[in-house]
Amino acid sequence: MTDHGPERRAVRDAMTRLLEGAPVRSDGKLTIKSLAEEAGVKRWILTHRHTDLQAEFKERVARHGTDPAPVRVLKGRIEDLTVENRRLRGQLREARATISMLERHIAVEALEASHAIAPAGPDPPRLRPVPEPSDPPIKGNQ
Repeated sequence: MTDHGPERRAVRDAMTRLLEGAPVRSDGKLTIKSLAEEAGVKRWILTHRHTDLQAEFKERVARHGTDPAPVRVLKGRIEDLTVENRRLRGQLREARATISMLERHIAVEALEASHAIAPAGPDPPRLRPVPEPSDPPIKGNQ
């Protein structure tokens, strides 16, 4: 039988680092996957060979009760960025609506101006409608 002592020590050291919030090789999450990455072993080593260490880790995580400080900081940052993203998307929707309205006003003004100075000839100048953002480009008039 092979000696698994160094492997077990590496896993226990990795547990301690993860629970203290000082990961070296992993993302710092309190998961079996992160524990395996942190210990430098394959995940199946924990799930099949060292099931007692897997159970010990789950128990210690349950007692610990929360994510380590670096993970909490990152989760808070994600929440802040999500709120900011929603705010910016709302501003973008408003700006696009304003642009669309202004394009229509410009088209109406141009049409009115062309009728006001229309020559007495048979063919008044042609105006092209301003396409809506969802309309495909007009071919042939470009």
